[in-house]
Amino acid sequence: MLRPSKKAGQAAQDRNRTWRAMDMGMTLVTEVIAGVLLGWFIDWLTGYERTFIIVGAILGVMVGMTSFIRSALKENKRLEAQRRERQDS
Repeated sequence: MLRPSKKAGQAAQDRNRTWRAMDMGMTLVTEVIAGVLLGWFIDWLTGYERTFIIVGAILGVMVGMTSFIRSALKENKRLEAQRRERQDS
């Protein structure tokens, strides 16, 4: 029976970390885009020029950064627990 080598296991962990980081980045980008689009729509409905686009962009950045920081802290805790588990073994 073939067992995966340590290098293969490490490569899989690296890929998982990369996908999680990409997920956090994409979440940030989509929240900023959603804020801008919502601001544009409100501007279109009310007839204002660029007022709510700017407000939406600022709110999108704030919400996106909050989500990004929470995700990063959660991932950091998970990796720290994983590291402690390896040290205890």
